[in-house]
Amino acid sequence: MPKRVELHCHTIYSDGTLTPAELVSRAVKNGVDLLTLTDHDSVSGGPELFAAAKAEGLEVRLGIEINCAGAGAADRVHILGYGFNPDAPGFAARLGEFRGRRDARAKRIVESLRAVGVAIEFEHVRSGAHETIGRPHVADALRRLGVVKSRKEAFERFLIRGKPGYVESMGPSPSEAIALIRDAGGTACLAHPQTAGKENELDELRRAGLQGVEVLYAGHTPSQVRQYGDWALANGLLAVGGSDFHGPGTGREERLGIEYDDAGYSAVMERIERC
Repeated sequence: MPKRVELHCHTIYSDGTLTPAELVSRAVKNGVDLLTLTDHDSVSGGPELFAAAKAEGLEVRLGIEINCAGAGAADRVHILGYGFNPDAPGFAARLGEFRGRRDARAKRIVESLRAVGVAIEFEHVRSGAHETIGRPHVADALRRLGVVKSRKEAFERFLIRGKPGYVESMGPSPSEAIALIRDAGGTACLAHPQTAGKENELDELRRAGLQGVEVLYAGHTPSQVRQYGDWALANGLLAVGGSDFHGPGTGREERLGIEYDDAGYSAVMERIERC
């Protein structure tokens, strides 16, 4: 029987709107067999995740998503990590550094918005974040202030490239993110590859040590699933997938989980069962 697997989702520890316990409850209602939490630059939701999963009888793992920076397509690269040891030397310190860069970026975004007359303070953003700050928290602050009605409107008016509040990502390079995950014993996979550039740019990531690609992404068309599946197969990469669930009010609140056949499920479990 196919398994329903979720390998890409977020909670209040990054830019999601549910707690880890609420996420587990939603996953159970959605018939998920395996849930892996992948908050941005944070593993702090782990204790609550595992406690809630034990009570609900759900199989869970702890993963991560690292947003990258760089020229060209590199600033659209997000690296998912699975099966790593969160207690590996230096791992927590590097994540803290990445979150510090995010704080700095958010402050620059606020400054840019204020420069065009938007009455927003950094504390409006900080107060809505549990740990990792991202542009969605700026969007939420703008919504609470009545400037916009949704995250989507905030991004379209202020926060995407070319708009007055856009500030370049200050995250690590893709190669740094891949190395961090691999050095902690994990598997580094490319999230939503349709945002990461053309095939030659994907090949650069593979040469940097990429081990997998998000083939079964909820936003992919059937042709994209085939395209990235063929690329993963041709390059010996693990095919992973998820919904990129963020929770109610985010515009990314579809049903959790992607259908996996037995072979795909076994391949994933072999890589992530350590964490």
